Amino acid sequence: MWPLFLIGLLVSGSLSIPLDLESRLVDLERKFEQQLLVNRRLQGELTVIRNSNRGLPLYPSLLEEDPADGSHSTDKRLLQQAELPVDGIGFYAYMSTDEPDPRGHHTLVYDIIQTNLGQGYNKNTGVFTVPKAGLYSLTWSTRVACHLAHTTELVINDRILGSTYAYCGYNTVTGHVVATVSQGDVIFVRTHSTSPGQGAIKSNEFGRSAFSGFLIH
Repeated sequence: MWPLFLIGLLVSGSLSIPLDLESRLVDLERKFEQQLLVNRRLQGELTVIRNSNRGLPLYPSLLEEDPADGSHSTDKRLLQQAELPVDGIGFYAYMSTDEPDPRGHHTLVYDIIQTNLGQGYNKNTGVFTVPKAGLYSLTWSTRVACHLAHTTELVINDRILGSTYAYCGYNTVTGHVVATVSQGDVIFVRTHSTSPGQGAIKSNEFGRSAFSGFLIH
């Protein structure tokens, strides 16, 4: 009887081995299928990203690569951004405070310079001296006090090329001129010669009286 029992035990043990292997194989197949689904989803997301980035400009890496070992440099230096062209010409200036009571034929001075490429604008005189001949865009804005009026003129040398009129409650008026000028010409803004205006020309954080221009071509 004992030999039969041992034989039965050995048989049952030998049958349990392939059953255990089969369950493991089933588990591995399930995990493999799950991983395939994850890979397909990631591949789809990558395709969407590539399609959305088509047509965008390409930029170099922010980190320079060390040529010695091909790895990123330890100091991780940022690449230098492109600088503005040094041959550009343009200016922008505004009044730091009100012009209290300008009379007729009075040159307006815009004493706070924000841009002055080419160094053509003089903050002490309000005059832009053309550094290079060409086609220029010129703009000036004038803000007046409540219920008062002012007329301003844009002058190139002794020629009036544009004018504006502002009236009523803290209004701002802007004039724009495109003109061909020669090197050495002087451009400035002044009050009207026969209509001196009333009260102050305003300029503060709520509205600036300003003068600007740049070389088009």
